[in-house]
Amino acid sequence: MIISKKRIFILLCAICMLLTACHNNHRSNKNTHKNEVKVALSAEVNPPYLYTNKKNEFIGLDMEYMKLLEHKLPQYDFKYEVGEEESNLVGIGAGKFDMGINWFFKTPEREKQFLYQDVPYSYALPMLVVNQNNKDIHSLDDLPGKKLTPMAPSGGLYSILSEYNKHHNDKIDIDTIQEPSNGDNLKMVSQQRRDAMLLNWNTYQAIQSQVKEDVKIGGIVKKEPLHIVYNKKHHKLHDDIDRATLELKKEGKLQALSEKYFDINLFEDLNDINRKKSQLEVQR
Repeated sequence: MIISKKRIFILLCAICMLLTACHNNHRSNKNTHKNEVKVALSAEVNPPYLYTNKKNEFIGLDMEYMKLLEHKLPQYDFKYEVGEEESNLVGIGAGKFDMGINWFFKTPEREKQFLYQDVPYSYALPMLVVNQNNKDIHSLDDLPGKKLTPMAPSGGLYSILSEYNKHHNDKIDIDTIQEPSNGDNLKMVSQQRRDAMLLNWNTYQAIQSQVKEDVKIGGIVKKEPLHIVYNKKHHKLHDDIDRATLELKKEGKLQALSEKYFDINLFEDLNDINRKKSQLEVQR
């Protein structure tokens, strides 16, 4: 049977279309393959950054930020696992987890072990709590010669005071205790047995909303950047999330999260935030 040139041409076109479709389908399957990323979450709730709703689902600023990253980075499939903070860090170092998000401060010790996010997704607010009648304590410079409530000798707050003392002749007297009680410390300030207490805004909010002590915010001493922590081998993941985070900041979405959870924009200058500190007070 003789096949016409027209039929041969049609047959060749059909074969080409079939091959093209197969190639596109293969490329599509390749592009839809996602890299799984194991994310460590802390079992300890820490409003407004991370806490659970009535369905026991994790919500808060950290999780909303992660949802924004999921949208920005569809090539990754973020899988969340819950554990204790210290064991999570051990797991990140050992490669059990690829990264962790839990209100992490950057410390020199941890920088030796992990990769840190370079573009902060939010900030913590270490602040001084004073008696309602106190008018002269607003910053770390006001603390030399004053009595602070005791604090644990490890962690970010102690590091803030230690770093201050390294660079100033007038030292802050740091009273340490292994397991301080934030409730007892607030009571000491309320009863004027101590001049001030250094703690984070979210901790203050959680406790003061329950106890309603006779205290107020004297001043916010700094904006402490919050970072994702990565296993050291994940440089590309680190760079991709940094790039996406910078885009989210330029789009104003990180600032919107801050307004939602703090009622103020934490990306503003610290002096501007201090002028709005009354907005951070617990309603009594």
